[in-house]
Amino acid sequence: MSLSLGLETALALAVFITLAYFGLLRQQVLRQRDLPPGPPPFPILGNIPQMSLLYPEKQFAQWRNKYGDTIFLKMFNTPVLVINSVTVARELLNKRSAIYSSRPYSVLQIELLGWEHDFGLIPYNEELRRHRRWMYLPFFAKSSLDATAGVQRNEVITLLKGLLRDPLKFESHIHRYSASSLLQYIYGHKVVSDDDEYLHIIETVLEETMNSSAPGAAPVDFLPFLKHTPTWFPGADFKRRALRVKSMLREAAQRTFALAAGKIEEDVTKGAVLPSLIRKASANGTLETEKPELMMFGLTLYGAGTDTTVIKAFVLAMVLYPDLFAKAREELDRVIGCNRLPNIHDRDALPYLECVLKETLRFSCPTPLGVPHATSEDDEYRGYCIPKGTTVIPNLWLMLHDPEVYPDPEAFRPERFDGVHVNDDPRGIVFGFGRRICPGRRFADSSVWQAMANIIVTFDIRKARDAQDHEITPAGTFSSGLVSIWLAIANIIAAFDNRKLRDEDGNEITPPLSLVLGSVSHPRPFKCSVTPRTEAGVWQS
Repeated sequence: MSLSLGLETALALAVFITLAYFGLLRQQVLRQRDLPPGPPPFPILGNIPQMSLLYPEKQFAQWRNKYGDTIFLKMFNTPVLVINSVTVARELLNKRSAIYSSRPYSVLQIELLGWEHDFGLIPYNEELRRHRRWMYLPFFAKSSLDATAGVQRNEVITLLKGLLRDPLKFESHIHRYSASSLLQYIYGHKVVSDDDEYLHIIETVLEETMNSSAPGAAPVDFLPFLKHTPTWFPGADFKRRALRVKSMLREAAQRTFALAAGKIEEDVTKGAVLPSLIRKASANGTLETEKPELMMFGLTLYGAGTDTTVIKAFVLAMVLYPDLFAKAREELDRVIGCNRLPNIHDRDALPYLECVLKETLRFSCPTPLGVPHATSEDDEYRGYCIPKGTTVIPNLWLMLHDPEVYPDPEAFRPERFDGVHVNDDPRGIVFGFGRRICPGRRFADSSVWQAMANIIVTFDIRKARDAQDHEITPAGTFSSGLVSIWLAIANIIAAFDNRKLRDEDGNEITPPLSLVLGSVSHPRPFKCSVTPRTEAGVWQS
C-alpha cells in the first residue's frame, strides 16, 4: 500500500515537473514572439557570431531593411535593442526618458577598473542627479559660458602658435588645444608645456583605461563570473591589468583633487569648475561625504570632452575640398576682415561656417553607435515587449545617413543646412538623447567653432605631394567634402592656408579620407601642408 502511494506520488511529481517545464518553455517562446524582430540568436552566444566587429552601425543599417527601425539582439544573455531611426529614438529616449535613462552595468569599468562614480556609467539615480546639478552652472549658465569662451580663446592662440612653430604636428597641437582648455576650465590649471605633470597623469590613466576596456579586451561584462578569476590563473591578464589601472586611477584622482583643492578661491565663472564645487561642499559641510564623487568628477569631465575627431575631420575635409575652404574663408574675410581673429561673438554672422560645422558632424559622426542606454523597467512599443535591463543602442550613424532625412547622404553638402533645405540639425542627434544627452555639448560646440574659425583666417592647408611633385590621390573621398566640428572649421579656414604636404619630390600627398572605427570614429593619420597665410594681418599684430 505504502509502495503504491510512493509510486503514485513520484508519478504525480514527475507529471507536475514536466508540465511546469513545458509551461515555462511555452511562456518563453511566447515572450520571444512579443520581442521586437531581429536575427535568430545562437545558443549561449546569442547574436555575437553574426556581428560585424569593424562596422556594426552599417550592419544594423542593412538589417533595418529586413527587421525595421527596432532590432532585438542577444549578446550572450544580455538583451539589446538597436534603434535605427530618429523618430523611434525621440519617442523612447526622449519622451519615455523615465524608463530609458539608465546605463548597462559594466563589471569591468565599475568594479574592476574603479570608475564607479563616472557619471557616464552610473544608472539614473540620486548620485547622477547630484552630478547633473553640479554641471548646471559651469555648462549651462550664461555667466559660465562667457568664461568658457574666454578659456578657449586663450588656448586657441596657443594652438595657432603651435601650428606656426611646427605644422607637421598639427594633430598633436589640436589635441593639446582640447586638453588644455579642459584642464583650465575644470581644474583652473594652466598648461604651459607638453610635458605638464597633470596632463601626463590624466592622459596616462585614460589611455590605460581605454586599452583595458576596448571591445574584446575582456568578456567579463557578458560573463560576470569571470571577475572572480584569480590573478594567477592562466588567461587572467585582464584582471591583472585592471587592478593596475585601478591603482593608477586612484592616484590620479587624489592628485588632481589636491590640485583643485589648492585653488578653491577661484570661481567657476572664471574657469575653475572643481575648485568652486569643493569650496561650496566645504561651506555646506558635505565635503567628506561628496569627496569620493568629486575626486572622480573632474576626471570624468575631462575624459568625456577631449575627443578631437571633428576638428581633425574638418582639416582633412579642407585639404580634400579647397573650394569649401575658400568659401568659408571668403565669408570670414568679408565679415571680420584680415586684421583680427574671429571670436565667438562673430558666430551668428557666419552662416556658411555653421553649415559646414553641421555637415561635418553629420558626415563624420564621432560616435557611430552613441552611448548605450538601459531600460529600468519593462516597456511596450508598437505592440512589442522591451524587457527591463535591455541595453539600448542608438545607431547615430544611420540616423545621420538616412536618405529620407538627408537626401544623398554620402555626399558632403553644407548647403543642406542653409535654411532653404529643411534638414534636422545633427547636433540634436550627435550629442545623444533624453536625460543622458551630453552635458558638455555647448562647451564642445564652442571649442570646435573657435578652432575652425581661427585656423581658416590664419593658415593655408593643402595637399601633400610626393617626390615627383605630384598630388597623391586619396584611397577614398567624400562626394562633396568632409568637415569637422563647426568651431574647429571656422578657425582653421580663417587662419591657415589649406594645402597638402609634399613628399621628397615635391608632389602633393592626398590623404585617404577614411575613418578608424570603434566606440569613437576618427580620421586615420594623414599628412598635409600647413603654412601661414601671408595676407593675414594678424601675423603682424
